[in-house]
Amino acid sequence: MSSEVQSHIPTNGCIVELGLGPGYLAEHLLNLLPGVHYCGIDFSRPMLDLARHRLRAHAPRVAYLQADLVQDNWRRGVPTPVHAIVSTWTLHDLGSRKHVSAVYGTCARILQDGGLFLNGDFIKPELATHEYEPGRFEITTHVQLLRRVGFRDAHCLAVLENELESPTAAQNYACFKGLAQRPA
Repeated sequence: MSSEVQSHIPTNGCIVELGLGPGYLAEHLLNLLPGVHYCGIDFSRPMLDLARHRLRAHAPRVAYLQADLVQDNWRRGVPTPVHAIVSTWTLHDLGSRKHVSAVYGTCARILQDGGLFLNGDFIKPELATHEYEPGRFEITTHVQLLRRVGFRDAHCLAVLENELESPTAAQNYACFKGLAQRPA
């Protein structure tokens, strides 16, 4: 994710993270890219407080937004222009393809033309017989949803810990990429 972000956004660009959590990814990206601005979105006030504490050295460059990605119109609180949107271990918790697709669509509308979208999340492997929660679905479905809402170059960058026989809740993880494209 780091190399993708580095190669796609300007030195003073803006990154939005969906599901900021305690701020681990934000801290890494803010240290790596000292000129970027960051907006972290999370549903949980305690997680935002943890992130605020972790990221205090970067305080002038970070904004925080408490929002439910499904229920709230969170895009209104996002500073623009947005050059990249990142998310890890978050969107599967939205509970359905419909909700993930809606968030993908909002991301496509927020990003400037050519803006980068990266989603690293838990998936259901293509050949899995194990029953997963409804927010986990196949790589092909993620890619189709990204394309349907307007991302170009939508594809899977990597699959990690692919376990079909006896998966744990923390296995079967993939990272997806898409580039925002404004309609002609």
